Amino acid sequence: MKKVLIAGIIILIGFIVVLQFIPLGIEPLTELYFENHTKLPKYIFPGREYNFSFTIHNLEYQNMGYDYSVDAYKGNEFWYNLDSGRVFIGDNESATLGGEFVLNKGFDRARIQINIEKDHLDIVPDFKKKLWWPDPNYPDSVDIHFWVEEIVGATIIKS
Repeated sequence: MKKVLIAGIIILIGFIVVLQFIPLGIEPLTELYFENHTKLPKYIFPGREYNFSFTIHNLEYQNMGYDYSVDAYKGNEFWYNLDSGRVFIGDNESATLGGEFVLNKGFDRARIQINIEKDHLDIVPDFKKKLWWPDPNYPDSVDIHFWVEEIVGATIIKS
């Protein structure tokens, strides 16, 4: 009986030691959102400049680099790139970027989409030095978008 009790205690101590190496509640993520989303343009005049801003919030538990791209789509087809660049954001910090766009006549309805690609900068945070395995559902890119419709002026038709 004494050997069983000692073996049980050794197994319990081993289990507790292993549990200490498992990171608890660590769920790295990146937030991407529009600033003042209620003021995003919905109906626009062709040839006029419109602007918006978006924020990238780094909650990845490490410093991150982000490649961003602001694109215009006609329906589901890529139309053209409005802006692109790279930004470095520290752990639990944010960066707000502005975007301006001018759409030419004849687009009817367009989607303005922001895509970001994560670059981990080859830095291993402390929680990954413990028992860690990559999450197969972890996204390496994030995107958001909004739709705009072209305002077409009235036309006079002679009968």
